[in-house]
Amino acid sequence: MFKTLVLLFLTVGLTFGAELRWSTSYERAFHEAKEQEKGVLIVLTQANCNACFYMENIVFEDKVIVEKISNEYITLNLDIHDDNLHGLTYKGTPTLYFLNMNGVLLKRLDGVYNIKELTAAMKKIEKVEEDE
Repeated sequence: MFKTLVLLFLTVGLTFGAELRWSTSYERAFHEAKEQEKGVLIVLTQANCNACFYMENIVFEDKVIVEKISNEYITLNLDIHDDNLHGLTYKGTPTLYFLNMNGVLLKRLDGVYNIKELTAAMKKIEKVEEDE
């Protein structure tokens, strides 16, 4: 019985414990990226955006997506009304910027993406990086 409970807690912890760790500032994100040799994923959002809510609460909660992003990117969320966008532009929200550790744009994604679409887009980004 004890072993079953321990296994249950570990399984639940691993399932619900997967979440992205968001950097606290633009400068900090790039500092961390260089230290960890990762890219930077910047997500431009705004309050009361249904598509942003979907990305945050569905897509960015998926265990596979979280693991992939966490392994390859430092993440930063910027609100288009409240934060300095550092020259980043948008047509709407969400807008995702995939940058290398030096700030070079790898890919910009405009709008909402489901888990399958975001996974495919990230694979294309990996392919471009491998070819360079």
